[in-house]
Amino acid sequence: MKKILLVVDMQKGFAKYDQTIKLTVKIRKLLERELFDSVIATRFLNDDNSIYEKLFGWKGLKTKEDRELADGYEKYVDYVLDKSVYTCVNSNFIQKLCQLNDGVYPKEVFIVGVDTDCCVLAIATGLFECNIRPIVLTKYCDSNGGPASHDAGLLCMKRLIGKNQLVDREILLKEDLNI
Repeated sequence: MKKILLVVDMQKGFAKYDQTIKLTVKIRKLLERELFDSVIATRFLNDDNSIYEKLFGWKGLKTKEDRELADGYEKYVDYVLDKSVYTCVNSNFIQKLCQLNDGVYPKEVFIVGVDTDCCVLAIATGLFECNIRPIVLTKYCDSNGGPASHDAGLLCMKRLIGKNQLVDREILLKEDLNI
């Protein structure tokens, strides 16, 4: 079984705050270790009149620069998946996972990125509901909502996908992925 990493929304537009600037560096170092067989990156696109603009008045991630992946990520990413909602989990995504896993339905997917309480939570739950074990590497997740939002996301995931799917340690070697 291949080790697949899903890097959630690590884009320049989200990496403007202290905690996510630090997270960008941590994830880049993880990618540089080349521990995963395949890496997928999601890219959030906020279009005009999106639900986020209508209900929150949020107009971020509309420029080309804000939508770009964080510097240094491109060379490690095998596939970029654009999305305009919290989750990327749908039939096309599951097909892509199978393709990257040599045509076999994956048993697990590792998840890192932002925001723990939004997209990471929604994607982890979606994978769980598709009978794929989401393994959230919590040292490589954070929230632009701050520590309370990050902690709330972790608390919800413990309930939704189970505490054993939350791994709270540095990943330095390929053996560290045997969870």
